[in-house]
Amino acid sequence: MTLTEALTLVTTSRELLTVLTGQGTGGPVNSEMNQALSETLDALTAGMGAALRQAQADKVRGLYVIIDPQVTGGRDPMEIARAAVNGGAKMLQLRDKLRDKGEILTLATPLQQLCQEHDVMLIMNDHVDLGATVGSAGVHVGQTDMPVDQVRKVLAPHQVLGRSNREFDQLIESQEMGADHVAFGAIYRTTTKGVGRPPQGIEPLRKARELAKVPLVAIGGINIDNVTPVVEAGADAICVTAAVASAENPEAAAAAMVEAIRSAGGKV
Repeated sequence: MTLTEALTLVTTSRELLTVLTGQGTGGPVNSEMNQALSETLDALTAGMGAALRQAQADKVRGLYVIIDPQVTGGRDPMEIARAAVNGGAKMLQLRDKLRDKGEILTLATPLQQLCQEHDVMLIMNDHVDLGATVGSAGVHVGQTDMPVDQVRKVLAPHQVLGRSNREFDQLIESQEMGADHVAFGAIYRTTTKGVGRPPQGIEPLRKARELAKVPLVAIGGINIDNVTPVVEAGADAICVTAAVASAENPEAAAAAMVEAIRSAGGKV
C-alpha cells in the first residue's frame, strides 16, 4: 500500500468514526473510545501527510513558471502554461491578483489537469480554498496572507505549502511555522515581484541557502542572462514570470532556461 492509499484509508476511517459517534450514546463507539480513536487517526493523518509532503520536496526544482493572466503578452494563459510545461518546467504557479475566484477557478481547473498529465506541480497563489478545491499540489502564501497554521486546516494533509520571504528572519520563521519550501527575493530588479524594493542580489541568496532547511525557491527578475549565478548560489528552483510568459516563443524560452539551469549544475 502506498502512502497516498494509506492516507485515504485513514481519512475514510475518520469519516466513518464521525458517523458512528453521531449515532448517539447508544452507538457502538463510546466517548472514551471515540477520543482515543480520533487522536490515533489524527496522528496517523498528520504523520502520513508530512511524509507525503517530504516526498514532494524533490519536485521543488528546476524551472518554476508563474502563470499570471496579466502577463501573457495578450495570449491565452493556458497557451503559456502548455508552452512552459513542454519546455521543461517542473512547477507552475497560478497567480491572479485581479479577477474574482469564480473566474480564477475556470483557469485553475484545466491547469491542474495539464499538470497532472505531465507530472508537474501546480501551486495556487494566495487562494488556499481554490487550491483545496482543484486538488493542486500545494499553495503559496505571502507574509501578510493567511497564517500557515490556518492554511494547514484548509489543505489536504499531502498538499505542500510555500511562503514568500525577503528577510532572513522571515525565512527562519516560515520554516519554524512548517512551510514545505521557502521563496526568497527579489533577487534582481523586477516589474512583477517586489516592485519598488531594492533587489537582494546573490550574496543574500547564498546566506538564505545556508539558512534554508527546506527547498529554496529564488524569485524576482531572473532571466536567461542572469540565471547562472542564482543556480550556483544554491537555489533549488528558479521562479520566473516574464522570462517565459512575455517571450515571443514561451516554449523555447522555457527550454533555454531549463538548459541554463542544467548547465549551471541545477536539478531539472
